[in-house]
Amino acid sequence: MSKKRGTKAKPVAKITSKKENEQFLEALKLYEGKQYKKSIKVLDAILKKDASHIDSLALKGLDLYSVGEKDDATSFVANAIRKIEGSAASPICCHVLGIYMRNTKEYEESIKWFTAALHNGSTNKQIYRDLATLQSQIGDFKSTLISRKKYWESFLGYRANWTSLAVAQDINGERQQAINTLSQFEKLAEGKISDSEKYEHNECLMYKNDIMYKAAGDNQDKLQNVLKHLHDIEPYVFDKFSLLERKASVHMKLGQLQDASIVYRTLIKRNPDDFKYYRLLEVSLGIQNDNKLKKALYGKLEQFYPRCEPPKFIPLTFIQDEKELSKKLKDYVLPQLKRGVPATFSNVKPLYQRRNFKVPQLLGKIVLEYLSELDGTQDPIPFIWTNYYLSQHFLFLNDFPKAQEYANAALDHTPTLVEFYILKARIFKHLGLMDTAAKHLEEGRQLDLQDRFINCKTVKYFLRANNIDKAVEIASLFTKNDDSVNGIKDLHLVEASWFILEQAEAYYRLYLERKKELDELTSLKNETKGEESEETANDIRDNQWLVRKYKGLALKRFHAIPKFYKQFEDDQLDFHSYCMRKGTPRAYLEMLEWGKTLYTRPMYVRAMKGASRLYFEMHDDHLKRKSDSSDDNSEDIGTNGQNSTSSQKKKAKKEAAAMNKRKEAEAKSVAAYSADQDDDIFGEKLTETTTPMKYFATEFYDNYSKQAREDERDYILDFEVNYRVGKLALCFVSLNKIARKYGPTSGLFGSVAIVLLHATRDDTPYDPILKRVVTKSFEKDYSEILPLNEISNDGFDWLKFYQETFSEKETKGLLFLYRYREDVPIEQSALKEVIIGGLSDLEPRAQNEILQYQL
Repeated sequence: MSKKRGTKAKPVAKITSKKENEQFLEALKLYEGKQYKKSIKVLDAILKKDASHIDSLALKGLDLYSVGEKDDATSFVANAIRKIEGSAASPICCHVLGIYMRNTKEYEESIKWFTAALHNGSTNKQIYRDLATLQSQIGDFKSTLISRKKYWESFLGYRANWTSLAVAQDINGERQQAINTLSQFEKLAEGKISDSEKYEHNECLMYKNDIMYKAAGDNQDKLQNVLKHLHDIEPYVFDKFSLLERKASVHMKLGQLQDASIVYRTLIKRNPDDFKYYRLLEVSLGIQNDNKLKKALYGKLEQFYPRCEPPKFIPLTFIQDEKELSKKLKDYVLPQLKRGVPATFSNVKPLYQRRNFKVPQLLGKIVLEYLSELDGTQDPIPFIWTNYYLSQHFLFLNDFPKAQEYANAALDHTPTLVEFYILKARIFKHLGLMDTAAKHLEEGRQLDLQDRFINCKTVKYFLRANNIDKAVEIASLFTKNDDSVNGIKDLHLVEASWFILEQAEAYYRLYLERKKELDELTSLKNETKGEESEETANDIRDNQWLVRKYKGLALKRFHAIPKFYKQFEDDQLDFHSYCMRKGTPRAYLEMLEWGKTLYTRPMYVRAMKGASRLYFEMHDDHLKRKSDSSDDNSEDIGTNGQNSTSSQKKKAKKEAAAMNKRKEAEAKSVAAYSADQDDDIFGEKLTETTTPMKYFATEFYDNYSKQAREDERDYILDFEVNYRVGKLALCFVSLNKIARKYGPTSGLFGSVAIVLLHATRDDTPYDPILKRVVTKSFEKDYSEILPLNEISNDGFDWLKFYQETFSEKETKGLLFLYRYREDVPIEQSALKEVIIGGLSDLEPRAQNEILQYQL
């Protein structure tokens, strides 16, 4: 078929009679009028006479898809495509198939069919617009330019076509042609711009200047032209901020610093709360490294803008004299506390982080002195918010008793403010007491049941306390629960990533807890030589189900996140034409840049890493079972592997029926989609995959790997993926990147290097050629750091070597080594002891996380 699509058409697939031709055109008009069922009725009449009528099969498939009968639609379209093989398709048929493929998000197939429609004689020039949109969606901008140009040639009377052509030229690096295209339309439209078109005109003028600025580079003459163009278009531009910012940047490039400083002062006058303009003003004045001149500048600016933050705050970032800094901090913080500003600590928190050797001590002293002067009865507002500030201050310093003391003081004085309950919950969170933290937030939530923020905060804390049922109950207060017992479906519908991801992590923690409990019960059963009580048997069966349930649900929730991001990617399709029609080319280019980093966003990466833990475990377990020579048949839930007698069979059948009944009841409260959209509510199919690494790569890792920049990649994750699929050479590349990022003496580098080094041993299952390549690479780059000659020595103490050579206190490195303890000859108990010994530097929450879920 592909052969036919790319060539000139043979005689078009025949329509058997004039009547059928008229009927088909009538069905096509009905489809275009969104009367899909009537269209199907007409097509059925044609197909009743001629079941091989290709055009009717294709159009009926599109109609069925439009009414939601997707399976039948797929069948009809597949039938139409099969019949096209060996014969030419009509241009209408190709066009219909292109629309169907676009609707099913098979963009490359859709492009092929639209192209085939044109090759087979279609005179419908609108196809070029659809082609350009699809080619933009898949990032084929060279082809986009061709399609845009063809469409532009056919419809010269629309500004959107000129703009879209200029954008395509710009993206392909043809900047001068893009400028010429926009200039040509400006001449044609001169004096004809209506009031409704003025905004679009303003956007296109600024976009033209953007292109000129990019094309100019550092060329002085071209930059002067950019500046001249800005002066010419200024009366017609509404976006004064962009215009002034561009003016200033051109002046800076031209070395006209005084002119640039004037523009930046204008920008500050228009928006005196934007920190960015103050920093740029420093640069334009050439005083960014002169604290004395900066101090004088901000002193004057503070007089001009007394109610604005930047002139007061920025000097706090560079003043070195402790006495002067203390006075400035006092002048900045105390007025806010007197007014009762809740965000006072948030305002100065950047100073705590950047200048942690000076600012925390100075501010702690200043605020404590101020608190000693206050009376809770006479000065209630300053009193409670000063206590609130000090609680956050000591929480930042990890002085939890002091933080609690001041939080309690504020709460005892005014027990009706939600903020104090949130703060107290935060303190308990950092102490690792998630149940207590959630309890305090619930108290605060009860004070204002209509507040969405405190509702969401409480939900998050209950999820982190692994109390999923309570979290769902509270979340459901603000969701639509029309056809569901709770808000899970609605939260998936509105793509509430924060909730779904927190729930996934909670399910994962519950899975680890239940798995640990199941291992203990199984171990107890083995110790009693198979003699178990009915209660123990029930506990084992219950835990087996809960392990499977929590594991599957964790994977289901993790998988929901890439679905959302795929939807974000697909949603861009409409904007390739919409932005051109609305005349917003600058916003369109921003969207394209955003799309290039879509799969590196924190929420997506977090979901990917969460899912990786389960997929890596599944892969490792699969390898263990495969390498195990004994016939280890796992027991089914509800049986004990002894089905020889009829009574045991009867019992097993009864238990299976009870389990099915339980699953049906539980499914109602955990279902994320309706029954027709999801046939795997508990994620059991996900957990049963025999190719976990392939599935992980397809669903998560490949998208991330294509978009992640070198400076933001997670090289540990890269290593772990490549290690499991046997790509040792790529593992070594990741090791080199880790060495560059963290240093060759870091604990993380040391642990990864030791694991990879042991993968080159003779008894490992990796490709011998790859092992030799990696060994040679180690000899070349790290022979002075690593004891390469000890790799085959089982008696060598690798833990002692690690402690003597690398940064032992780096918990991440030790935990990595612990995860791969079976691949490296290190005594598990000794390694565990070293890890536990290094936990004292971490806050209690992190300690609990490691002890409970990672060791």
